[in-house]
Amino acid sequence: MSSLLGLLVAIVLVGIPVWRILTRLGLSPWLTVLAFIPVVNIISLWLLSYANWPGLRTAVQAPNV
Repeated sequence: MSSLLGLLVAIVLVGIPVWRILTRLGLSPWLTVLAFIPVVNIISLWLLSYANWPGLRTAVQAPNV
């Protein structure tokens, strides 16, 4: 019973923030499952850190002359 409670706590503490980040990036929220696979979660964090973030796209564009 305690392992089930631990799983629910992990889903709330990790899954929900990852779900929100992925939806803001325009990616499928189902990729949240990757956050719970031991080696794949680190690889996916590295890929997300170098992804084009929507909030930074407008700041990087050059002004129209």
